Amino acid sequence: MTMADAGTPRDAFPLDPARLARHLRLRLEAEGRAGLAAVGRIPAVRAGRGSRRSAPSAPAGVTAEQPGPQGAAQPEAMAAEMKAGLAEAARARPDRAADEDTRDLPVAARERQPTVHVKGPGLFDQQSPDLDDGASPEDALQRIADEVAQCTLCAELAANRTNTVPGQGSAYADLMFIGEGPGADEDAQGIAFIGRAGQLLTKMIEAIGVTRDEVFIANIVKCRPPGNRNPAPEEEANCAPYLARQIEVIRPKVVVALGGVAAKYLLQTHDGITRLRGRFYPYMGAQLMPTFHPAYVLRNYTKDTRQAVYDDLLAARAALVE
Repeated sequence: MTMADAGTPRDAFPLDPARLARHLRLRLEAEGRAGLAAVGRIPAVRAGRGSRRSAPSAPAGVTAEQPGPQGAAQPEAMAAEMKAGLAEAARARPDRAADEDTRDLPVAARERQPTVHVKGPGLFDQQSPDLDDGASPEDALQRIADEVAQCTLCAELAANRTNTVPGQGSAYADLMFIGEGPGADEDAQGIAFIGRAGQLLTKMIEAIGVTRDEVFIANIVKCRPPGNRNPAPEEEANCAPYLARQIEVIRPKVVVALGGVAAKYLLQTHDGITRLRGRFYPYMGAQLMPTFHPAYVLRNYTKDTRQAVYDDLLAARAALVE
C-alpha cells in the first residue's frame, strides 16, 4: 500500500525519496514472500457486523503485571481522572481534538491537515481475499495468526522470540489500536498489550465507554525486537502484509496509532507524534488517530499528557457513531 492508497496527501509530509523507494521495495518483496498476491478482489457489501461477536482479549489465568517503581503513575489513577472528566468532555465539541494543537505546524502544513472526520479512499468497498473461501472473520484472523506463528522472515526476531504476538480482540471491531511491537510480557504470553502499558490501555479504553473485548489490538511487528528496540525498516516491511490483511478482515471505522513509531510508519512520515496527534488521517478506508503510547504516558504522567490522550480517544469514540 502506498501513501496515496492510504489517502494521505502526497505533499503533506516531506519524504526522503531514497528511503521511500527502499521501503516500497522491501514491502513488495515481503508481500510476495508472505503470499499476499492481491488485495480485495470481490466487491461485497459488508455483512455480519450486527452480530458484534467478540473474541476474548486474554485467556483465563493471565495475571496482570505487578505495579512499577514507587512514585510511578498507576493505570487506576489515570482511569479515575479520565472518568472524572468524562461528563465535561462529552459536552464539549466532539472534534475539539481535531482543532487543537496546530500552532507548532507550518502554515502550509496546517492548511493541508484534515481537521474533520474524513473517509479516505481505501479497500473496504471490496471483500478481503482471506474471506473469499467463505471463512468467517474469526477464522480468517486465526489463519493469519497461524501464518505469523510460522514466519521466519526476520531471522533475529524469529530466533529470539518466545511467542509470536499477532494481536487479539473482536473480529468485528469498529475501533482498532496499533502499537509498535511486543514487549517482554507480550512475548512471554503471546498477547498484545498485557504489561503495565497494556493495563493502562485497558483503563483508557474503558474510560471512553468501550470494553477491551470490543476492540482489536495489534502491533506493527508481531515478534519482540530484542531489548525492546524500535523495529527495523526491514522488520516493519516483513510484517506489513499480516497487519494489512488483519485490517482488511476487521474493517474498523477508526484506527488509533499508539506512539510515534506506529504513527510514523502507518502514515509514512517523519513528523513526530506531538505534531501528528489530535487529528484524523484517512487510512485504508478507515480514519486514523495518532496519540501518545501508554508507556509514554506512564513515563510523563502530567495533566497535559493525560488530557491530550483523553481528547484523542474521545474524538475517536465520537467518530464511531458518525
